[in-house]
Amino acid sequence: MNDFLSHESLQYGAQKFANTAMDAHAREDDEVFLLHAGVSVERLAKSALARTSPFLLLEMKGKEDSLLHIAGVKQALKVRTVGASQAISRLRTIGILPDRDADLDELIELRNGIAHLDASADESFDGLSVFVKTTNCLLSHLGVDRSRYWGSWFAITEITESEALQRAEREVAREIERARHRLRQRLDGVPEDAVSIIYKDASAAREGMGTFGLNMQCGLYSFQSPKECPACHCRGRLVINLPLIGTGPAEGFPDRWFYCPLCAFSARGDDELEACGISKEEMFLASDGTPTTLDASMFAELMEIGFIERSEVDAVISHFAPDAET
Repeated sequence: MNDFLSHESLQYGAQKFANTAMDAHAREDDEVFLLHAGVSVERLAKSALARTSPFLLLEMKGKEDSLLHIAGVKQALKVRTVGASQAISRLRTIGILPDRDADLDELIELRNGIAHLDASADESFDGLSVFVKTTNCLLSHLGVDRSRYWGSWFAITEITESEALQRAEREVAREIERARHRLRQRLDGVPEDAVSIIYKDASAAREGMGTFGLNMQCGLYSFQSPKECPACHCRGRLVINLPLIGTGPAEGFPDRWFYCPLCAFSARGDDELEACGISKEEMFLASDGTPTTLDASMFAELMEIGFIERSEVDAVISHFAPDAET
């Protein structure tokens, strides 16, 4: 396989375009920024795929020349790799990027549109935040130091991420107040002793959500942890959708989200969760609130009846704890 398809080479190319994208943004050249930011994200996405397996770079159609080239069997004059959208789709499938990110999709669409002279960015679209957030997510997966990658632009990217979090904090604060308003209306005139019963029943509610711990509904596997609601202080649910097993998260489902069965407050994605006090590191909690981890015994009954294979279980455990013994 040629050196230009190695994950190191693709990462270098991504870094080069990241630098020119940031330079264009500083000069307020939006077209060049969006074009180069899109190329940078595409190359970094391909770097992540190549590091997992070079074969993930291949298109699924056409001749076998590219396959034979990557396999090192026969040199090809031209190697056809997946485009940006397909590379991102594959990273979502294997759990490296969030399952759904409309802003990232828009960034790629704008990149493609600008390249073909048929698109322009909406003034409300914050391309820099999307670019920085996606890049940092991929850098974390690749184990690349952000300050070295961004170089002289590192401080700006840190400020950009902070501003994005501040926006999430404002939106979460609004949603908390909306949830409290809904609950006040719902409980208006309800006797105080009945309110305590409503809280207790809501904390134990299982309808439509399943039990705490491992859950499976319609082929989608998730782990549900107890977590206090920031709006009403009822016991809500932190839901972690499990990739690489069953049908995988459906389109539009976030990797992690919170839901309260009493006031209906919800938070989706890392920024919103962090804004309501749930860190990125906080994942699996037992029903009593103590930290726990995924292990094969949780899936034993499902494997026994043939719902899932042991290889799927090993894959999802390794995804969340690469050093764990399965």
